Amino acid sequence: MNFVRNFLFSALLITFGFNGATFAQSALKSHDTKQAIDISASRLEVQPKQGRAVFAGAVRVVQGDLLISAENMTVFYDTKGKSEDPSISRLDAMGNVTLTSKSEKVSGEWAIYDVERKLVTLGGKVVLIRGDTELKGERLELDLVTGLTKLDGSASRDGRVKGRFSIPKDKKDHEG
Repeated sequence: MNFVRNFLFSALLITFGFNGATFAQSALKSHDTKQAIDISASRLEVQPKQGRAVFAGAVRVVQGDLLISAENMTVFYDTKGKSEDPSISRLDAMGNVTLTSKSEKVSGEWAIYDVERKLVTLGGKVVLIRGDTELKGERLELDLVTGLTKLDGSASRDGRVKGRFSIPKDKKDHEG
């Protein structure tokens, strides 16, 4: 049993190790979630009693190296603090959602950026691309503190995560 476990562990290290450490960990590791959040859209409706703002039409959110775009977004905020500026706690994006950083692009049908927990979750036909590596699943979680990325398969299909990994070129292929 130990042989099988060690073999599988070694195979995973080879797969992810040779493909670069950037796959196992997001470039958004240690993303500064205290940075200002810039939002632009075609339309804005503020609902102060509900503590939310609804953005519609080509919504674009930028926070440092993190870019989220979607058709619509609801921003949940709290104004009960000492400051008059609202404190954003969560952003819910719907429709053709993409998350982009320096090294990756993730797309899905919806996303939730939980600012307080420093966690981004995308769902619905998720595609993650890092370099030449492409993964597909139904639900992705990205921890902005650790950079850890988790991808779940779909229960409605065969329940599996699908991936295509590039194989690194031998040094011999570069010499010549």
